[in-house]
Amino acid sequence: MRFWWALLALTLAAGAPAYGQSGMPCDAFMKNGDGSWQATRNVPLQGAGRVYNVLQGATFKPGGSFMGMQIADDLEKECPAAVEAAAAALTQVELPKYAAPSGNIDTGNLTCAQFSNLPPEDADFLGTWTVGWQNGASKNRAINVGKVREAIRNVAAYCKANKDKKFVQAIDVVMKAEKR
Repeated sequence: MRFWWALLALTLAAGAPAYGQSGMPCDAFMKNGDGSWQATRNVPLQGAGRVYNVLQGATFKPGGSFMGMQIADDLEKECPAAVEAAAAALTQVELPKYAAPSGNIDTGNLTCAQFSNLPPEDADFLGTWTVGWQNGASKNRAINVGKVREAIRNVAAYCKANKDKKFVQAIDVVMKAEKR
């Protein structure tokens, strides 16, 4: 008889809600600047006795409740990488903001700190343009996409560790290291 009670207990535990446990689908949500969380895709969430389908774009505010669940509060606790990414996004400065009134950006005066604060797509753009400019100056007409991406990652890593340096110094350091 104890076996059956144990089996029943295990069966009930297996059907317990996964919501609020370490299985929260962090990749299905992003944190907004106002502290709310938004679903980036349709996602099923196990609630009290049933599965709720949260639609892409649904927003959940801290302290708010959805079908008895505190989604924003649980995401805040269980998704530290998303919290860090949201904080980093608040400090990002888009590349055009560094332009002079003429619209040009003097990359010789751009610092590693400024490069590190660029949104990823702007950092990739600037890195690709810079590597292309250097290749053109050396009459190299070929491109190795993998090496360019690696070089940009290396420049980003150097700049994060050396925010007081100039962006062009980071490029020089990385390019010299790659020639070895």
